[in-house]
Amino acid sequence: MISYLGAGLLVLISAGKLATARRIPLSPGMRCLLGFFLSMAAALAISAEPTVRLVLPGDPPMAALLCRVPSNALQLLAVHLLLRLARTTQSPAPRTRWWPLLLCWAVLAVCCADIAQHIEQVRTPAFGRLPGLIGYQVTLVGYAVCCLTGFMRVLTRHARQCPRGSFRAGLRVIVAASAATVVWALYSGLPSLWLAVTELADEDFLPPSRVLGLVTMILWFAGAVLTTWQGVVERPLRWLAARRGIRAVRPLWSALVTALPRLTLAPVPWHDAEFARYRKLIEIRDGLLSLRGHLPPELAAWLSESARRHATAEDEPTRTAAGLAAALVAREHGHSWPPPPAAPTTAAPSIEAETAWLSAVSAAFTGSPVVAEIRNRAIATYAPPGRG
Repeated sequence: MISYLGAGLLVLISAGKLATARRIPLSPGMRCLLGFFLSMAAALAISAEPTVRLVLPGDPPMAALLCRVPSNALQLLAVHLLLRLARTTQSPAPRTRWWPLLLCWAVLAVCCADIAQHIEQVRTPAFGRLPGLIGYQVTLVGYAVCCLTGFMRVLTRHARQCPRGSFRAGLRVIVAASAATVVWALYSGLPSLWLAVTELADEDFLPPSRVLGLVTMILWFAGAVLTTWQGVVERPLRWLAARRGIRAVRPLWSALVTALPRLTLAPVPWHDAEFARYRKLIEIRDGLLSLRGHLPPELAAWLSESARRHATAEDEPTRTAAGLAAALVAREHGHSWPPPPAAPTTAAPSIEAETAWLSAVSAAFTGSPVVAEIRNRAIATYAPPGRG
C-alpha cells in the first residue's frame, strides 16, 4: 500500500505540473523531471506486493522476478533522466547518451534469464552465488551510482552559482540526498555481496537498509520542498527581517515625523511589513533632505571637537545623526542657512543596505555621546534664553 501511495503522489505531482504548464511548451528540464516522476511511480507500482501477487499467484518467486526486472529497468531510466535534468542547467547542455542505459537493460535481461533457470534454488545459499544474480546486482547498482555521481557533480557546481537563499540550500540538500542514495544503493542493491562478507541473516540485513531508505526519502523531500516552495519558506524570514528593520529605524523616524508631520504618507496594513519598511525609509530620506537647509555652519567644528573629547571616530552614521540633531534644534527655533551641496551618489543601494545604513544612523541618534553633545551645543547656541 505504501508503494501505491508513493506512486500516486508522484503521478499527482506530475499532473499538477502539466496542468500549470498546459499552455506553455515544456522545457527540456521539465520533460526530464516529469519523466523521472512517472518512471519512479511506475517502478513503485510494479514492485508493490499486491502487484506481485496478481502476476503469478501460484509461483511467488517467479512473480517477484517478473515484477522486479521492469521495476529496476524503470528505476535506471529514472536516474538517467535525473542526470539529464542536472545537465540542462549547463550552457550548452552536454549530451547524455542512451546507449549505456540500453546496454544495462540488455545485461539485466540476460542475467534475468540465468536467474529464472535457477529460481527453484531461491531459498538455498547457492542462489546468492549465482553469476546471473551477482551480475544483475552489479549492473543495477553500478549504473545508478554512476548517474547519481554525475548528478551530484553537476548540481554542486550549479548551486555555487545560485544566490544565497532557500533555493541554493535546497540544491545542497538534494546533493546530500543523492549521496545518501548512493550509500543506500551500495548497501541495499548488493545483498549477495554483503551477506557473503558479513555472514548476516536476512532479518539482520533488512533493518539498516530500511533506515537508510527512510533517511534518503526525508532528504529528497526536504530538498524538493526548499527548491519548489522557496517563496513559502523565505516569506516569513523576509517579514521578520522587515519588522526588525522597522524597529531599528523607528527612533529616527519618530523624531522626523514629530518635527515634520507632512512626511507621513498613507497608512500601510500591518501584515505588509516589507512595504511598511520601504515607506518608512522613504519618509526618513525625505526628512533628511528637508532639513539640509537647517544644518548649522559650525557643525563640522563641533563634530571634530566632540569626537576628540570622547575619543571616537567620526564615522558617517554619527555625522549624519549629529547633523540631524542640530538641524532639528535649529529648525525648531527658526534658523536656516543655504543648504550644502549634495554629495554625489554612485549607485542606488538595496533595501537591505538602506535599512542597515539608517539603522546605524538611528542607533547613533539615540545612543552616541557625540550626538548628545552636538544637540546640547545647538540648543545652547540657537535656543532663545530661557527656552533651552
